[in-house]
Amino acid sequence: MNKEEFRSKVYGCWMGKNIGGTLGMPMEWERCKNDITYYTHDLNGEPLPNDDLDIQILWLLAMEDRGIHIDAKDLGEYFNEFMIFTHAEYGVAKTNLRSGFQPPVTGSFNNDFKDSCGSYIRSEIWACLFPGHPELAAQYAFEDAIVDHGDGEGVYAEIFIAAMESAAFYCRDIRKLIEIGLSYIPEDCAVSRGIRKAIETYEAGMNEEETREYIMQNFIGHLEWHYISEEDEEKGYNNGKMGWDVPSNIMIIIYGLLFGEGNFEKSVLTAVHYGEDTDCTAGTIASLFGIMYGIEFFEEKWIEPIGRKIVTCSIDPFRMAGRIPATVEELTDRVLAIRETAWEELALTEEEREESYFAKPYFRNIYEEMKTIKYEFPYLNVRVDYCGDPVITRDEPKKIKFILSNTSKSVTSDRINVYLYNREGCTVLPQNEASVFLTMAHMGAGIKELEYEICAEGPLKPVYRFAAEFTYEENKNRRVMYVPVVLVSETGTVREVKWEKKGPRGTNNLPRI
Repeated sequence: MNKEEFRSKVYGCWMGKNIGGTLGMPMEWERCKNDITYYTHDLNGEPLPNDDLDIQILWLLAMEDRGIHIDAKDLGEYFNEFMIFTHAEYGVAKTNLRSGFQPPVTGSFNNDFKDSCGSYIRSEIWACLFPGHPELAAQYAFEDAIVDHGDGEGVYAEIFIAAMESAAFYCRDIRKLIEIGLSYIPEDCAVSRGIRKAIETYEAGMNEEETREYIMQNFIGHLEWHYISEEDEEKGYNNGKMGWDVPSNIMIIIYGLLFGEGNFEKSVLTAVHYGEDTDCTAGTIASLFGIMYGIEFFEEKWIEPIGRKIVTCSIDPFRMAGRIPATVEELTDRVLAIRETAWEELALTEEEREESYFAKPYFRNIYEEMKTIKYEFPYLNVRVDYCGDPVITRDEPKKIKFILSNTSKSVTSDRINVYLYNREGCTVLPQNEASVFLTMAHMGAGIKELEYEICAEGPLKPVYRFAAEFTYEENKNRRVMYVPVVLVSETGTVREVKWEKKGPRGTNNLPRI
């Protein structure tokens, strides 16, 4: 693929994000059938702002500052500092980050929305950086998603979409792209089950109306605080688990692609017809078409009414003033610059063999990282396992684990001394200090875990901050390594919400507070 063709595809990706996001935004999160054929908002030559694109711009800024070798901790820092939208999983993650937690705990703890849609909607940047390398796109998508979705279904959704989009730079076969995406996620996760059910019901001959009913009856989340049509409400479709949104919306994307049969307008409009998270489903489909066919693919009727500007709503406009791309063209060129750096530093080459796009058997080992926080040091990786929620209660021991991995590249074994610094009012069992012998990781005893119990006595403090110190006896690089541990105390029980409808369609239903 030459540079002009590749630029066209990246440009098409971001233009598609603006087109689909603007098309679906006016009826976002409304549970109803939407009979539309075109934009429905007042056309003024600009796209509607959308967090789907905003957060990807934030990731671009993070890489421009820190380079391509970033992880969930880097992304979490930028997310907390510069992302001003605080709804649902975003707000929970920011609260956890401010408490001192790190991903994936930031996305899991107290997060009823870890199974929602906030991560797959920002997958395109990883596909654009790693076209034809779905495994790398999926790895970066994982680091991204765990910031605010932790161990939830939202992580699988972003990995699925990122892998599809990366492969789509070279493959236009929708069925093949779906198979590639599925190869990267567990077969028993709800996202995978939903996708397979969407394919099954489509192949069984169900039409659009019947498949929407299937979603409503089997996969919906709770949506009572937004508009619900009388028809759907009468059928009981206002009930569902709070935050259980991503399986149904990924299914809508799949139905849009299948019913669309390769036709862009039919695909994107079908997705909006289903309702739910319409800007995200339409934006993802439009981006996929932009990747497959390039910017020239979109008819001017979709571009001219919204122009090529970028309008943001959730990036801090003061601290990021002058740094946010003003146009889709500028965003494209800046992403291409990062892509050049990434390919040079990672020594990547173009890969066009479709069989190479499917996940290798080892890839799913990455999901073991959804339960622990990993800290990487020279010669040593330390993972913190909170063994459940990071909550401490009075007079009840709280168990935590450290999992140590010797990462030395030469054949060496060594002993690591560990010291867990305590807090006043707490007792550490069996003791603060320990010594651990590690061989090389591949020699059978190079990965070990240490288990501690921390007991709080007397009145509980809101937050307890500990530090664990790790040193090799050989003192490699004369380095002392520190890992933070944060525990919080919590009280209170959840009360049932009473919803009150006080306005016409478009006015949120609010809980009585």
